[in-house]
Amino acid sequence: MIIDCHFHVDETMLALEKMIEEMDKNNVEKTALIPPFNETMYEKESTYQDNLHHLFRFLIMNFPQIGFKIYDGLVKDGDFKVNGSFKIVTEPNNDIVANAIKRYPNRFLGWAAVNPTIPESVETLESYLNLPGFIGVKAHPFMHKYSIKELDSIGALCQNRDIPIIIHLSSEPDSYKYLPDKYPNLKVIYAHAGLPFWKSLWQYAKEKPNVYVDTSSDYLTPSIVRNVVQALGYRKVLYGCDGPYGMKKFNEYDYYDKKSWVVSLDIPGKHKEFILGKNFVDLIKNTYTC
Repeated sequence: MIIDCHFHVDETMLALEKMIEEMDKNNVEKTALIPPFNETMYEKESTYQDNLHHLFRFLIMNFPQIGFKIYDGLVKDGDFKVNGSFKIVTEPNNDIVANAIKRYPNRFLGWAAVNPTIPESVETLESYLNLPGFIGVKAHPFMHKYSIKELDSIGALCQNRDIPIIIHLSSEPDSYKYLPDKYPNLKVIYAHAGLPFWKSLWQYAKEKPNVYVDTSSDYLTPSIVRNVVQALGYRKVLYGCDGPYGMKKFNEYDYYDKKSWVVSLDIPGKHKEFILGKNFVDLIKNTYTC
């Protein structure tokens, strides 16, 4: 079974029906949905942007302190500044995910997004987690600009409920250590292979049985995915896309692009099966039976 653990539902970019069509073409049985964290954002053809992304990855991997400065500059004045400037959603709408699951309960799972700086977001979180199909919590310290310590109560909640939390980290020093160290039974997934820490996070995660990473987004490349699988092993890496971002036109999303990063790995086929779905199934088995 192939499950995409990281995909944003935004029908201004990709209709659910078209998404399911592409899932079927690529034998993706289920996708775990996240509400949008920013307004509609299409990819633009730009050699300048491509070169900038290449430089950014190089700096994060080899000179992280310089890379962090570029990374931090991507969020400013409530906007996400990649290929333009796009308004950030401070309180992501979990109803969008709930409605998608209700329409297609056999195809979609859901992450309940939370912004701990907004009391109502925290207060309503459990009401979504109690709905059918919701399997964990999504937090975004990077876009929402808060310290990882703001997730204390959320980490405790997830550990108590035995559900995973998926986090897009900020550049706050050593922030990737905080929740796993404090809550040793909390299942933590760091999005985008642990961006922006990559190598140092991989070194840490090797020794932490409760820490995982996903392969999602255009922040990554096939070579970065190869590196993280080599560093962590196939049992700690999860397949994800981070769609619909990366699209250039409405309803034109290439599901195979990110899947190919896993398919092309020079590891046994049985190991790829764990990355493509079995690892994630194991993490959500308390709330979902496939």
